[in-house]
Amino acid sequence: MNECMPTDPQMPPSERTSTGAPGRHTAIVGAGRPLFFLHVPKTAGTSLRELLSTRFARTDILAFNRNDSPQVRSEKLANLDQYKFIHGHEPYALIDSFRSRPFVATILRNPLERALSVFHYMRLQAAGISRAFEKGQVSSARAYDYAASARLQLGEFLHHEPLAASRHLGNIQTWLLATTALNARFEYRDDYNVSVSQSDLSRAKEHLASCDVVGLTERIRESVDLLSWSWQVRPFGEISTANRSNGREALSSLDRSTVETLMEFTSRDQELYNFACELFEERYWKMMRQRLLFNANRVSAESVTRYPSSATAFTFEGPIPGDGWYAPERSGERWFSWTGPTRDSTIDLASPPGREFYLILGVLHAMTAESLSSIEVRLNGVPLQLRATPAEAGSFLTAAVIGTALRPCGENNRISIRVPVVIRPCEQDSTADDSRLLGIAVYRVELTAKDPTSWLHGSIPSL
Repeated sequence: MNECMPTDPQMPPSERTSTGAPGRHTAIVGAGRPLFFLHVPKTAGTSLRELLSTRFARTDILAFNRNDSPQVRSEKLANLDQYKFIHGHEPYALIDSFRSRPFVATILRNPLERALSVFHYMRLQAAGISRAFEKGQVSSARAYDYAASARLQLGEFLHHEPLAASRHLGNIQTWLLATTALNARFEYRDDYNVSVSQSDLSRAKEHLASCDVVGLTERIRESVDLLSWSWQVRPFGEISTANRSNGREALSSLDRSTVETLMEFTSRDQELYNFACELFEERYWKMMRQRLLFNANRVSAESVTRYPSSATAFTFEGPIPGDGWYAPERSGERWFSWTGPTRDSTIDLASPPGREFYLILGVLHAMTAESLSSIEVRLNGVPLQLRATPAEAGSFLTAAVIGTALRPCGENNRISIRVPVVIRPCEQDSTADDSRLLGIAVYRVELTAKDPTSWLHGSIPSL
């Protein structure tokens, strides 16, 4: 992987493996292996997937989707080893389809909280799922389940629709980790049921222990820290809150009967979650002890976070050489990324040859007009005076750069971007379901020795 750092000097050679169980799937060093993220629904997995996606080129990412046709799914499985980052609501059994074991990461959540989040999400999405069913885009089982969640309270849903409750609110975490057959994947069929036995739970624990990283939704920041350390990559920035369900009822507001029934539906998941908490604590504190033990050998923060790159321009098709960005999206032929979830973002670019220099930001969208008028940009800590110019798509922000502010030709420069505010689209528009904190959408960042005034009203020259 392009972004991988050298072996962490904080980590002794004897400790450069995960704590997985012995056997065929014993974990080895993460760097250089493809990453498989086993995404359990409603565990903050979408937020983590967004963060992980910033470290890969678009062509290196493979997503398994619930609506994949059998043919599409077969093609993805056949080409699995061509990708560096694989994710989806897929069972642990997917690792058997790799030629060599991938680096495996997953996140688990308190089962009762996960069930409440799923139920609230289903109610919010019920109308849209109904329309999608009318167009033939989703199964009848999924449409039925979502419609039932919208017309019933949680206690009624558990009592009157136990099949639907089992496949959405039940022991999904245990089921995904215990399942050994790929044809038993997470999907919607009329007869689909999530039923797990004690032996399934034991197998799920064994598989969970062999995962390179086991995170917890309730400890998401520490989980991301553990992931970067175990995967041996530079630390991640702040994680977002993508796909967040606002306004759901709290567990404390439920009546005793509903809580007891929900506990019955999630009993296996509760045991697995307790085991996950033990694994997490053991591995997290092992990481912390090793960091303290090898503190004398620590590399500087600058060498850890500075992204090794010789590029003078970046257009978001590849791994993002910085932090504070969401996963790239596509608009026509352009790739772009939103800044967030904090106000601060960074990009590292190399110094070009020349004597007079300019910084160019191609901005496709901004959450507010103030996001552009009051933006702050620094180059290696030196503030720049920006000029905004309308463009064919969005606008250009340009600034002349004093030569002494740049590092020698070919060396990296830190470009720091601070927007005045980050906003959730769902809070601006009640019909939007995007809960990310967004600033501006950038499609190009460039350091150039060419005066941009001659082509600012046209298209930026290609790389």
